Amino acid sequence: MQIFTIVSLLGAAALGVCQSSNVTGKLGDARQVRNNPVIGEVWTAIFDSSSVKGVVTAVANTVGVNYTIDVTGLPAEKGPFKYHVHVHAVPADGNCTETGGHLDSYLRGDSPPCDSSRPASCEVGDLSGKYGTVAGPTVKKFFNDPYSALNIINLGYIGDRGIVFHDSSSARIACATLTKVKTQVVG
Repeated sequence: MQIFTIVSLLGAAALGVCQSSNVTGKLGDARQVRNNPVIGEVWTAIFDSSSVKGVVTAVANTVGVNYTIDVTGLPAEKGPFKYHVHVHAVPADGNCTETGGHLDSYLRGDSPPCDSSRPASCEVGDLSGKYGTVAGPTVKKFFNDPYSALNIINLGYIGDRGIVFHDSSSARIACATLTKVKTQVVG
């Protein structure tokens, strides 16, 4: 009888662990974006602080958004660095705290941390959770996030939102707003 009780308890504990690793948002898992209005449309977040310089580029793709991170000046001793899309743009005074929380369109929350093997279950804005943290001082990284959108009607819309780098203590150390790149008309 005691063995049966112990086995039952262990089974219930294992089930609880398995279920907790499958955390998803209250609105379900993120859905892949396949309706960006202009494939190839470019948005940039330009970092130009006293230490961190560079750009995060977001380009509309047939599925999601292609990101390129090209920044310098991240203090290597404070890494590894997380990077996220935050809900609000960076205000004129440059206060990164005012960008609010991570873009969390499906109401998942950030606890437990994102499981990169299940990126659809992560916060849309948790790019480093899905694609890995970065070390400083220089970062060059490219990835496609199928859950980010440049169509304003999508839950994963990233336009005019802040991109924030966090140090290993989660402090916000650099931020910039994704803005649409104006195209030049030739002719």
